[in-house]
Amino acid sequence: MDMVLLGYAGIAIMLALSVAGMPMAYAMCIVASAGMCFTLGPINAATQTMFVAWEQASNFSLMSIPLFIFMGSIAYHTGIVSDLFVAFRRWIGFLPGGLAAAGIMAAASFGAVTGSTAAASATMASTVIPELEKASYSQSLASGAIAASGGLAAIIPPSVFVIIYAALTDQSAGEMFIAILGPGMLTTVLFSLYCIIRCCVTPSLGPKQPSASWKERIQCLPAAIPVMVTFAIVIGSIYGGLATPTEAAAFGCIGVMLIAFCMGRLKKDLVIPAFKEGAKMSAAIFFLFIGGWLMARFMVTTGTTRHMVQMFVGFEMSHTTLLVCMFVLFLILGCILESTSILVLTMPFMFPITQQYGLDPVWFGVFVTVMLVLAGVSPPVGLNVFVVRSVCPHIPIVSIYKGAAPFILILIITVVAICVWPEIVMAPVHSMMGSIR
Repeated sequence: MDMVLLGYAGIAIMLALSVAGMPMAYAMCIVASAGMCFTLGPINAATQTMFVAWEQASNFSLMSIPLFIFMGSIAYHTGIVSDLFVAFRRWIGFLPGGLAAAGIMAAASFGAVTGSTAAASATMASTVIPELEKASYSQSLASGAIAASGGLAAIIPPSVFVIIYAALTDQSAGEMFIAILGPGMLTTVLFSLYCIIRCCVTPSLGPKQPSASWKERIQCLPAAIPVMVTFAIVIGSIYGGLATPTEAAAFGCIGVMLIAFCMGRLKKDLVIPAFKEGAKMSAAIFFLFIGGWLMARFMVTTGTTRHMVQMFVGFEMSHTTLLVCMFVLFLILGCILESTSILVLTMPFMFPITQQYGLDPVWFGVFVTVMLVLAGVSPPVGLNVFVVRSVCPHIPIVSIYKGAAPFILILIITVVAICVWPEIVMAPVHSMMGSIR
């Protein structure tokens, strides 16, 4: 069999196994290991497998992932996140749809202390949706808004997707964090405005709530301090040249724990569950990462990656046509795979293609990240939707998807905006990097 055809056959088998229900990490490891046994022989394949597993498990850049996840778990279990929602609720809850907008803003703020969309979706679903239901909000709007806003954790630095992309493509996670902040803020504003405008048009979806007094609003302002301090520690230490992203993540963990201790909330029965949750999520991500690198080695061994690059370059497409093709590809993959799997699977062959076409790697990383957020809420696999469903099993899955549909359109608008006006992404990077130099 021709080696290139063997590579394409491996991709097809891997996708078939995933669609059949096998976890993506398993599917990639099995197909890649079997394929390398065929192409390199059993001994060389076993050596490659062990080498990749050791290399990725000891990758210093990836150590920030469990640290950021743990940081978010501590913030959740110590009540920092629920305090945020109360603060936003008192300031904008009196508006039509204001409670939903408050939940979205709280989710975006929570994204500043954790990079995991699944963790953000679960946290906000358990914290915000019960309050929205008590306030007689539409189940569809409430669940859809929270499922979509969980994805904001990926486009508000720090972000697990950004860290993985940076590791896969050898880019600076620090520059990526700067670049993605603009699209993250834009999406947060659009999400919040949609809830308010939609409920102004149809008040029954999100009734007005009693207005808080100015005294109550002022009293809740300290609730924002923990997130602001944590964000300043993480981002400030990176751009101040004091720490790498991994070291900044460690500083952030220490900062959150000190804040929780000063608030009298750092207790053993809260820290242990946070450790367990962080360990489980990190193990799943690392296993997926190992499978993705094995699959990349297999595709390089068979020449499939080189063939893909040559084929796309031979088409001589415009940048617009290339981005449209990739947009469609991400939408299709989002129907059968979860976001992290898509990222790990596609970057080994997609990134070299973009470099042949001269796309800026930092800008492309932001494009990919927003597309992954879109995949996280698109049917039928949208991971964030299923996370919300698992936390709120009384809400039908169809209602969540229905409520998330307008937010999917908003995410598409964000993608179009950064394509038409790339300065949204690149201007802060050029400004920050110029000031550092």
